[in-house]
Amino acid sequence: MTKLAINGGTPSKDVKNNPWPAWPVWGKEEEVSLLEVLNSGVWSYNGPKEREFNKLFAEFTGTKYAICTVNGTVTLQLALEALGVGVGDEVILPGLTWQATAATVIDVNATPILVDVCEDTWCIDPKEIEKAITPRTKAIMPVHLYGAFADMDAVMEIAKKHDLYVIEDCAHKHGGEWNGKKAGSIGDVGSFSYQLSKHLTAGEGGSMTTNNADLAERMDALRNCGRRPEGDEYINVDKGAGVYGDDGNFLQSGNLRITEFQAAILIEGLKRLPEQNANRDSNGAYLNSLFLDIPGVSPLKRDKRETKKAYFNFAFRYNKGEFKGLSVEKFRAALEAEIGIGIDSSYEPLNNCSLYVPHTKPARHRLNEKYWAEIDPTRFSLPVCDKIYKEESVCIHHKVLMGTKADMDLIADAIKKIYNNAGDL
Repeated sequence: MTKLAINGGTPSKDVKNNPWPAWPVWGKEEEVSLLEVLNSGVWSYNGPKEREFNKLFAEFTGTKYAICTVNGTVTLQLALEALGVGVGDEVILPGLTWQATAATVIDVNATPILVDVCEDTWCIDPKEIEKAITPRTKAIMPVHLYGAFADMDAVMEIAKKHDLYVIEDCAHKHGGEWNGKKAGSIGDVGSFSYQLSKHLTAGEGGSMTTNNADLAERMDALRNCGRRPEGDEYINVDKGAGVYGDDGNFLQSGNLRITEFQAAILIEGLKRLPEQNANRDSNGAYLNSLFLDIPGVSPLKRDKRETKKAYFNFAFRYNKGEFKGLSVEKFRAALEAEIGIGIDSSYEPLNNCSLYVPHTKPARHRLNEKYWAEIDPTRFSLPVCDKIYKEESVCIHHKVLMGTKADMDLIADAIKKIYNNAGDL
């Protein structure tokens, strides 16, 4: 049998002579646009590039409003603030997500309620949402994770039944569609990230999307030092919602704006995104079809209601029982050696996550002993999240899906190679 690369054999992919596609992607268009901003002297503060991108992204997501801010963490926090979520409120979110999803909830002095996810999508389990609802519940924050989509039909039905807000965490889902509706257009607010690894990026940045003019105006002002939004984008807005002062201005906020340089890059990236998403979707579907012939690896479920795919990473499930008991950690290391790209686990479950540790900030979060106990993440049990993280998850950067069908064959062949030589590990 062929010797595995991790044991000194020849790798399945010669990345020196045949590298994976590069990320991020840029071209002459970005250079021209960045120089245009540089020479204009208008580098920030509601400039023409930012306004143009907001308009384009609203059209892209099928929403009335899109508002840029500094990152995808702040987008969640400002959405919560604009919706009036705060002290005494609870927000339900999945236990398998980046720590910021929960951290933003405690940043507005509300209580994150961590619930388990579905085994076949790794997204929030609607049955667990129902179990977690209390009289204090104010909002649900579903996360569209990696290549999968949260069951938004179920989430919206639950929200309507219990009169709850829905904030979609779309950091992984730029351009994905559910029943023909774009991610970020289904709930009350959509939250997007433009961090470097995301499939629309300016290095950093984020957007909030909504169809509600009042929410749009609040979020716009909250990211701009509390100033009332400038221009005529927002009309017929009720100023009596308790967030405005007597003079019609906001009470308090800070500077959370992006720059014109970021907006310039985002405009060009957005032009490429539909074609990139389509290529990733085609390759992802093809690679998942190859998995049907490989024991021990399973694609994440693609719901029939997910009408357009958007991959952040390519993620799949691993079953060590089919690989002679080989641990998922050793499988990931072996696959990384074969194909020459980093292979990761899923996010750490938030009830035991090294980066989600609210009790390291007592000066900020210890409002009282009751709240201090409520925000202790270890009080939640997340058995499905734990199993995914510890035993099943395999995640590869989305740039592999920007390659060719031959690249997908190579990944599948590398997994078969590990399967056939699992005893050597």
